[in-house]
Amino acid sequence: MGHSALLAALLPPVSYDVNAPGVEVSLAVDGAELDRVQAASAAVLGALQPWKWQQYLPDWERVYGLPGACAKGDQLLQERIAQLAVAFLERGGISHAWLKRYAALAGYEITIDEFTPFKAGHSRAGDPLTNDDWTYAFRVTTPSDAPRVFKAGQSVAGEALRTWGDSILECIMNQRKPAHAVALIAYT
Repeated sequence: MGHSALLAALLPPVSYDVNAPGVEVSLAVDGAELDRVQAASAAVLGALQPWKWQQYLPDWERVYGLPGACAKGDQLLQERIAQLAVAFLERGGISHAWLKRYAALAGYEITIDEFTPFKAGHSRAGDPLTNDDWTYAFRVTTPSDAPRVFKAGQSVAGEALRTWGDSILECIMNQRKPAHAVALIAYT
């Protein structure tokens, strides 16, 4: 049953003739508009879930400032949605637990180690000498991919002979770490 029929059923039966030319046209126009609004309401609800309704993804990316500085060139739709999910779920904080959670949301498994100062009476022989500025550094350890090696016929002049690392993870850690700290990324 369309909205025009519902509107006609709401009219007082004695006061209005639903078949009168003016009333019939008014009911048809108003009913058609209500039908259109109801159909569009599903899309409005879909805007709340950009991973299901991709036509709203660019607007969500604009709101969250995506793609950010850590994004690579041409991203797949899945990568764009994953970045939006990370931004959407981010709740802030600068603890090691928060950095690990944030890295996990981005698809990385990391461990974080702090460098404690070497102190006589507390530290032992063989402990690293990490005083002064080392107290502001922490090590992020993650499994790495294989290094990329220069190959004749596949590489060009000016390229590095060997590269390794993960620029996206490094960017994420450097953006999210405390401002006074230094994140050292270690690949195993």
